[in-house]
Amino acid sequence: MKPHTKSAAVGALLALAVLAASLGILSCGEVHARLDAEASFTSGGAPTTAPSAAPEVESPPRVAAHGPQEIQTPAAVLNRMTLEEKASQVLLLTFEGVSLTPSTRTLLQTSPPGGLLLLGSNIGDMNRLRDLTAALQETVTSAGSPGLFLAVDQEGGIVRRVTSGVPALPSARALGDHSSPSVARALALMTGVGLLAQGVNMVLAPVADVVANPASFLYERAYGGTPGVVARFVEAVTDGYESSGLVAVVKHFPGHGSTSEDSHHHTPVSDQPSYYYPLVHLPPFRAAFAAGAEGVMMGHFVARALDSNRPVSLSDVVIQGLLRTELGFTGLVVSDDLEMGGATGNRPAHGDRASPAELKAAAVAALQAGCDLLISTGPRNRQYLLRDGIVEAVRRGELPESRLDEAVLRLLALKVRHGIPLGPLPLDPGAPSGVTKSGRDPGSHRDYGRHYDLDQA
Repeated sequence: MKPHTKSAAVGALLALAVLAASLGILSCGEVHARLDAEASFTSGGAPTTAPSAAPEVESPPRVAAHGPQEIQTPAAVLNRMTLEEKASQVLLLTFEGVSLTPSTRTLLQTSPPGGLLLLGSNIGDMNRLRDLTAALQETVTSAGSPGLFLAVDQEGGIVRRVTSGVPALPSARALGDHSSPSVARALALMTGVGLLAQGVNMVLAPVADVVANPASFLYERAYGGTPGVVARFVEAVTDGYESSGLVAVVKHFPGHGSTSEDSHHHTPVSDQPSYYYPLVHLPPFRAAFAAGAEGVMMGHFVARALDSNRPVSLSDVVIQGLLRTELGFTGLVVSDDLEMGGATGNRPAHGDRASPAELKAAAVAALQAGCDLLISTGPRNRQYLLRDGIVEAVRRGELPESRLDEAVLRLLALKVRHGIPLGPLPLDPGAPSGVTKSGRDPGSHRDYGRHYDLDQA
């Protein structure tokens, strides 16, 4: 039995969540979404572990703070940035602690990234998370730098970082097998409202991979094994997240379901023929883009039918050719974690890490291929390596500065669209200091990912 009869209950919970968010709070405890009693939900997925501690390196020189009186348009901010600032802006980094630590404060004041990725180890109850995100935003903007993308993996099942003030999301597989797209959309909308109220503005979801093989590490994280089912759920979930005001980053392009191997430890290779992609793997991504997805995450695997030499995350053939030109996507392109073996091919055993030279090369290759935002879950000293590698590549002429500028401009334009300030807070004297929220009207400009023009930024 499908859970359509629960629409009234879902509507009531949604209204409660929206009301609570409008007051700046959520009800105590979690907002539990109840589906049909006969739907049996199981958790699944591969949990992400927090990065191991590593010795801190000397902090880089403090960047110049820009005064609040200066014009804060994306193009104007880009023009004022140093090369080091631009190289930092294209990074989405993890950090330690459930509160603002001296190490993170130093990072935000001296070499601020474009965003931070919150892991389970960063997240306490909803009040503590709201305090943390506010402190992070206030610290970076007070230093004269653009506000942060604050991202979480909130797929459902065990890949669910925030557990307070949001629905207890089932795994994607459970929803696909036992629920409906309308219920999945309602859950995504309530989740988005709850995350935004706690200062999170980007969600690395939904998973758009078509996964039929139960042995795949993505099996429980995918909505199904057929493109039609996955596309309907991905469209609904994307619409829910985007309508709440979050930046939804659909993943893992162009379809990690084409290989069942795990890209965390080495680089999987897909031998599926080229016609499988438009028939099987691309429809869910097309549906996500049509629903307003503003970001897409690249997988770390080789699709021999598309580019036999490079992982898709490092392939201009896949990013510039297939994604940008053929599919017409003009939104944010995000790399998966560059510490994964899929990006460097250098982690045959769990815990192995690529060399500094390999890590730098992967960051440069991802930008050259067309990625705009690079994820790193490595310790702080390796995160600085990424920035340094980008700077060195530009100075050598290996990476055109115009490509870096394009990525930064796309990031800044998306921040403006979501009410994330490009300079010191508060922009609105009546708003709480350090708190950002979406400035979009829910559902507006749903063709952003296909038609946004950077020349107008």
